[in-house]
Amino acid sequence: MSSFICSAPIYEYKGWIFEYGYSSGPWPLTKKYESRQRAGAIFWEMFSKWNNLTDKEKYVTRIGGGCERF
Repeated sequence: MSSFICSAPIYEYKGWIFEYGYSSGPWPLTKKYESRQRAGAIFWEMFSKWNNLTDKEKYVTRIGGGCERF
């Protein structure tokens, strides 16, 4: 029997690391993958540019997260 553990996909774009869960929305992370305290205007400007990418372009920026079987 297999089990899965799932987390929001993690992306890296223009020097920012962030998670983007479809139910929780985007949030910036530190280099240690911990949630940042704030998401300021610079983050939201970058996210807006990332969000305008095609799905293929977004996929290339994905560095982790999602569901893992164990």
